[in-house]
Amino acid sequence: MKGFVTPDIAQLLDFSTLELVAGSFVTPAMQSREEDVVWRVKMADTTLYLYLLLEFQSTPDAAMPVRMVQYVAALYDSLIKEKRVDPRRLPPVLPVVLYNGERRWRVATDIGEVIACPPVLRPYQPRLRYYLLDEGAYGDHELAGVRNVVAGIFALENAQSKEEALAVVGRISEALKALPNRERIDRVLTQWVKRYLQRLHPGAMMAVEETLETGEGTMLATNVQKWAEELLREGMQQGMQQGIQQGIHRGQHEGKLWALRQLLRVRFPEADLTPYQARLDAATDAELEHLLTRAATATTLDAVFAAH
Repeated sequence: MKGFVTPDIAQLLDFSTLELVAGSFVTPAMQSREEDVVWRVKMADTTLYLYLLLEFQSTPDAAMPVRMVQYVAALYDSLIKEKRVDPRRLPPVLPVVLYNGERRWRVATDIGEVIACPPVLRPYQPRLRYYLLDEGAYGDHELAGVRNVVAGIFALENAQSKEEALAVVGRISEALKALPNRERIDRVLTQWVKRYLQRLHPGAMMAVEETLETGEGTMLATNVQKWAEELLREGMQQGMQQGIQQGIHRGQHEGKLWALRQLLRVRFPEADLTPYQARLDAATDAELEHLLTRAATATTLDAVFAAH
């Protein structure tokens, strides 16, 4: 809110009154939105509800304007049913969509923009605009100018190399120092950053609990996949170097085996490879190639080695 939403809104908010609103909201389509976050905060002489929708998918959703109308209506319905508000005088809601897909967001941010109707019917159509935070739309220079933790996280997910990622971690650390509740936030971010760096460079950081899941299609997941492909190439190169001394065939085999182990460590850093060690050692070139393909797309380690 402080770093990315329009200042004329953020400066009116009393963040000392910020309160998490518990509960999930069910849309008219009966889809639970338990992953969304709703906060309540004082804004001048009124109470504002912040509806933060986390959109972690690879492509923008053209139906977002309609979805947001449903979600805000479901929020109001829940508040009325729980007798938290007077239905004759509803509090304002600020809907915010946080999107971190690789493709840029080109979807309308107002339901009114997608309703085609004659001008005479315009006054009777729904109106609702959401505030869009598209992580990938912010450039490095722009993010560097926003000295807060969220800007650091955006920059980290946009990083194109391990070196860039490590530099951004330093910026996040500096931003943390200015926060009054930095110890609590630091614990959470430290876990997430360690996990993130471990995926980039297996073995560089100790294993920690998963604190932030990233689905396929997010920029973070996409970049991890790119770095994993780099590891594959490095593995093949290393195998070929071994082939100079051990024979070309053995070098290719060792390279594939090394690449597979590195990819498995990137994709499943906390998994134990011991049960599969014998199978890896006995695998043929063809089987290693098959396992490499499965390792790049499987969601679990067991799925990689499942019978086929």
